[in-house]
Amino acid sequence: MKRQVWNRAAKLLGAVAIAAVAASLVFGQVREAEAGRRDQADVARMTQKMKTVCIGRFLIDLPDETRLELRAPRIHGLDISSFDEPEADFQARLAQREAQLRATPDQFGGNKNLESVREVRTENGVIGKIFFHSRKVTEGTQANGLELERYRDEGIAIEAMVHGEGVSFALAANDYNPDNIENLPRLVAKLVPNPHNQIPTEPGFCIDRAWFRDPLTPNQREQVMMSAQLPSHPDFEFLAILAAGNKPAAQSLLERRAARPSILSVAERWRISVLRGAPRTIGGITGDELVKRVTEMNDAVVYSFWWEVDGTEDNVLVPHFVFQMTTGEGNNERVPSSMSQDGAMALWDKISSSIRLHTQRPVKHTAPVQPARASADASRAPEV
Repeated sequence: MKRQVWNRAAKLLGAVAIAAVAASLVFGQVREAEAGRRDQADVARMTQKMKTVCIGRFLIDLPDETRLELRAPRIHGLDISSFDEPEADFQARLAQREAQLRATPDQFGGNKNLESVREVRTENGVIGKIFFHSRKVTEGTQANGLELERYRDEGIAIEAMVHGEGVSFALAANDYNPDNIENLPRLVAKLVPNPHNQIPTEPGFCIDRAWFRDPLTPNQREQVMMSAQLPSHPDFEFLAILAAGNKPAAQSLLERRAARPSILSVAERWRISVLRGAPRTIGGITGDELVKRVTEMNDAVVYSFWWEVDGTEDNVLVPHFVFQMTTGEGNNERVPSSMSQDGAMALWDKISSSIRLHTQRPVKHTAPVQPARASADASRAPEV
């Protein structure tokens, strides 16, 4: 009798436990569905007003609240930077820099550090100077098998300090091949100030506060990055990387993903769920898309969205292109995503679908005068 009572009690408790688990699952699903509906409404609100941003040769629509930065632009091995500055302050800084270069001794202690100066005044309203200085020559012998051979390495610093429409620009390289120094004045001639980052009316390459008029070629290896945040969702971060003229990687994004589980532990694999993993065409360009749900070690649930185009070596219109959106970014550790899976997916689809090539037709311009070669006399200043 007692055994029957205990069996009935055990069955009853088991049924209650199963019912509790089922109720918990149902409640969780209902709560998740409600969060998804709420977040999708939030996404609709956020994306009701969008702003179009030009990054390199592409346009992308982002919520109007987005704070973003275009950074690390580089063309032809020249690092480029820009900042707001009154023209008077620029002129004072330019004069100070020229005086500093003139006063600096050359490699051998002489007064030939500043080899040449060029005055800049372009049809795009850009003014300033280009400096060629600090040439370094290294000579000697080195072993080549059983023989000794002579070698000579030579590099020169080149920099342009220019200004237009209230923005100052620096284009520079510290150790440049002397045979290629004409790359700098030719590039400066294509620089168009754009202080408010408006969408250019013709093809070109966009950076912060400016763009470069076409044609630019693949061997110039143009590149730029964008980082962005959403004030209403501070754990969200966006990253875009564009780099043209590079050889595609040996493995695509999805191929790298397929190889990754072999280096993860079983526990780590259980924490990662792939929500999407397939080729995706956006704006006429096909890349790989990978969307993951990750449970961090602190149990924070976060999402990772990634679209990547391998790129080409010979076409600036199909660069290596990475676009990412991540959630759960905290100050010191990952935090739970401030948006549900459905909401985050809706935001990703809305933004990523807007990526497209900037296709404005060119406007006819007066051909810029080809700059003369750098003179050994620093007192002469041909215009760019």
